[in-house]
Amino acid sequence: MPIYTRTGDDGATFCAALGGRVAKDHPLIEFTGTLDKAVSALGLAGSLLAEEGEEALAGDVELLQRMLFALGSSLARGEPAPERAVEVLESLVDKYYPEELRYFILPGGTPAASALHLARALVREAERRLVSASRLYPHVVHGSLVRVLNRMSDALFAMAVYHARKRGKLKRVDLSWGFLE
Repeated sequence: MPIYTRTGDDGATFCAALGGRVAKDHPLIEFTGTLDKAVSALGLAGSLLAEEGEEALAGDVELLQRMLFALGSSLARGEPAPERAVEVLESLVDKYYPEELRYFILPGGTPAASALHLARALVREAERRLVSASRLYPHVVHGSLVRVLNRMSDALFAMAVYHARKRGKLKRVDLSWGFLE
């Protein structure tokens, strides 16, 4: 059987959470599209980390990819995320950024850290889209899914900062306009 089905050629697709076909720009489909971008950005980050010999960090990135797939599946089935997911994400935050945040960080530093920051931004976007969808479909979107996305973006920030700092490439942000002088 080929990959293409032609069933989406009319601009509609199946939405498991609602049990029927919806327009491809439906809020829940927009959410899953953003989730797909985040999973892909994580794949890029994991590949870059593996190339740099950062196998443990790459393994944690793969864990996040798997969590995003499980989150999408939970949404499709109308189920909450397990509390354990939030606990795992909080442990990653504590592992990679154990101190208190005292300044803003300029995203980047290394290709891998940049990819982690991109994934973080996409997870935040997915979170915002899910919050919007939850207003329209509160019976489908469990708050636990939003919590997982919120913690995951924190974990990605911590991982990106950890990697850039480890490579000596971490840059703080000056919130004044002094950098123009």
